[in-house]
Amino acid sequence: MKNKIVVIKPQENCGMCGYIWQTLRGIYHNPDKKYYIDFSNSIYKPNIDDTNVWDNYFEQPHISKRPNSDEIEKEVGIIFDAESEFVWCHIQPNTQENIQKRRHEFNEIINKYVKLKKHVQQKIDNFVENNFKGKRVLGVHLRGTDHPEKKNVCEYMQTIKDELINYDLLFVASDDYERFRLTEITFKNKIVSYDSIKSRNTMPLHTHQRDRRHDTSEEYQYKIGEDVIIEAYLLSKVDHLLCCPGSNVNYLARVINPVLSCKEL
Repeated sequence: MKNKIVVIKPQENCGMCGYIWQTLRGIYHNPDKKYYIDFSNSIYKPNIDDTNVWDNYFEQPHISKRPNSDEIEKEVGIIFDAESEFVWCHIQPNTQENIQKRRHEFNEIINKYVKLKKHVQQKIDNFVENNFKGKRVLGVHLRGTDHPEKKNVCEYMQTIKDELINYDLLFVASDDYERFRLTEITFKNKIVSYDSIKSRNTMPLHTHQRDRRHDTSEEYQYKIGEDVIIEAYLLSKVDHLLCCPGSNVNYLARVINPVLSCKEL
């Protein structure tokens, strides 16, 4: 059994950070194994083929090709349990100390098993060098489109105004063009953002299979996946983060950087 592989294969039609979060949880619940991470059922694929979307952005932790059936110990998908750490409020016991402990545990998993491809890492490093270096940065994750816990954008605007006096720069990440554009107009002298694709309707970018208003090309599917990964990593590098609860993007940012200061609106 020691030499066999645990295949982590996330399930459900979720966003990229949801797939990554399922991967972290799969490893967390199956520690000290050898892993192959399989995103071949990801909705980020442009066509029905055997492409493993994980390999577009990350290195495999142990082996480069999917193991044969006799080499697999088990396959792990989405995990449902009564004391799930899928969102912070479900961690038991629900204390700040325990939440912080879990953030560090997931951070250890990332450091050990989740390595970005060089071209993705370089884009993150270049952005930080060109925009964040030597500045105090307030980060804002404006989750919009279909998210059930998205906040009225006016709440964000007022909170940003109150917080921004203590910072040199505002970094905004959003899946929603209208929310982003309002922020850009309001804070035009201090704002910076990554050049990511944003939805111009109420549908999230990754739901192309159900909404043909979105581009389904290979280039589009690749970019929307890369964009959200890069934005999560950039959010992890700010000095303080404002966000809405229930989003895997800011959950991921907070385990990439387990000491990141954050306020949920």
